[in-house]
Amino acid sequence: MGHDKKLYTIGDISDICNVPIKTLRYYDEIHLLVPTHRDAETNYRYYTEEQMITLYTIRKLKNYGFTLEQIRKLVYEGDVDMLGKSLEERLKKINEEIDSLQTLKGEIENTLKRVKKQKDILSCFNQSEDIESVITQDPEGIVLEFIPKSNCISTRRVELNYQNAYVSVARWFEVFDIIKKNNLRSIGPLVLTYHNEPLEQFLKKDCDLEVSVPVYESLVNNKNFKTMGGYKAVTAIHVGSHSKIISTHIKAIKWINQHNYKISGPISEEYIISPIDVKNENEYLTRIIIPVEEQ
Repeated sequence: MGHDKKLYTIGDISDICNVPIKTLRYYDEIHLLVPTHRDAETNYRYYTEEQMITLYTIRKLKNYGFTLEQIRKLVYEGDVDMLGKSLEERLKKINEEIDSLQTLKGEIENTLKRVKKQKDILSCFNQSEDIESVITQDPEGIVLEFIPKSNCISTRRVELNYQNAYVSVARWFEVFDIIKKNNLRSIGPLVLTYHNEPLEQFLKKDCDLEVSVPVYESLVNNKNFKTMGGYKAVTAIHVGSHSKIISTHIKAIKWINQHNYKISGPISEEYIISPIDVKNENEYLTRIIIPVEEQ
């Protein structure tokens, strides 16, 4: 062919560099890697060893996540300074992506943990019977326990004519948006806390409602950050529709009165499995948390 340098066919380059022929043809079309020689009669493409080095560089930069246009500039217009600056910018983007994936990983792990917890609790009950009656009768349905302290993101304000049967989804989204905005990792279920007298949230009265979600990080200077827990509580599990949860509240309060305890703080509901997880309300699982102290 009258060339001093050894030339390689597109098939050779594909085999040696492990790059599909279709990709090499595309790189030729967009002028990212144009063959050094093209046979006028056969239209065969031929490449040099130097172009194999260029192809390696293209593959490396593509693997780093650069766009083809960015790669073109780095390969044909770039120098060490441009390469260094581009790598720094790419590394910053990767770290941001890692942080985002870590947050997503935590959210998925948290949801999976709640799903497994729901299955563990339901396995304790005889599913052949009516769920609500079984839980009401089961002596293990109410537990006296210590609620450990946890970091939380929360919002608190009065809801007018509050109806407990209707889930305050807008308030839920508000808290989750705050968590996302601050790149925090949620580590537990959403919790509703009623800063009213016991059972008032069921009477269609104005309700001082706090919505919170436990998070891994501490955000001391954020107005929505607080530490919750650190007290003894009576807890009760409610399975099924939230419209019937008042019966479990009453059961827990009766237990408190019968065992010489008294309510010492606002009552909370921890949504282990909720409408944002599944549509079947028979699978909803809510833990009622009532702070107590001995009389």
